[in-house]
Amino acid sequence: MAYIGRGLVQGTYIKLDDLQSSFNGTTSTFSLTSGGSAFSPGSASALLVSLGGIIQEPIESYTVIDDQITFSNPPTSDANIFIIALGSQVSIGTPADNTVDATKLRDPFGTYTGTGGFTLTGIVSATEFYGSGKYLTNLSAGKFISDTAGIATNTPVGINTSTLADPDLVGLGNSFKGVYVSNGMVITDNELTGVHYIGTAFNGLMAGPVTIGGTLTVDGNYVVV
Repeated sequence: MAYIGRGLVQGTYIKLDDLQSSFNGTTSTFSLTSGGSAFSPGSASALLVSLGGIIQEPIESYTVIDDQITFSNPPTSDANIFIIALGSQVSIGTPADNTVDATKLRDPFGTYTGTGGFTLTGIVSATEFYGSGKYLTNLSAGKFISDTAGIATNTPVGINTSTLADPDLVGLGNSFKGVYVSNGMVITDNELTGVHYIGTAFNGLMAGPVTIGGTLTVDGNYVVV
């Protein structure tokens, strides 16, 4: 009974062109063609190869790269052959722009190694960064170039420490506000603003005269010199 239904667009079996006329007992690699045109099956396992009346085992008896078939032993001129392609190679294609989201990526994603431009808009979050970071450019708050003594950057950077969870230190959000370093000299403002608490295990030091413009509670030591 004939096939009834929509036409098949993939999976057609194709008998490839005969190669026997090219056999000479020396040459091992031959071009696969169908109707005189180059044919790429995709893999050796996509072919049924009969050589000299014996079905050949893919990979062991022959390999395929693009439209080239290579036999492990050069066929002789009297060896009959037929090759059936078990379907056609399918091109997956390239996804359209803005069609791939995070749910389509494998988790964990793995490691990407390469060169070139990589542009991200938004917040980049990671548990670890590798490398020197010397190719990171155009960062508004600087970039890390050393970690031997705290944090070093090659451009000015502000540090917000207001979220430090230490009940004996209050007011750390202003730790770097009003403190300056100039040619090895530490310069401070002459007014202490905001709410501050110095616990028993800490010492506070400022160069006077100082005006307390906010609230300062001291259980440790606070010295004005």
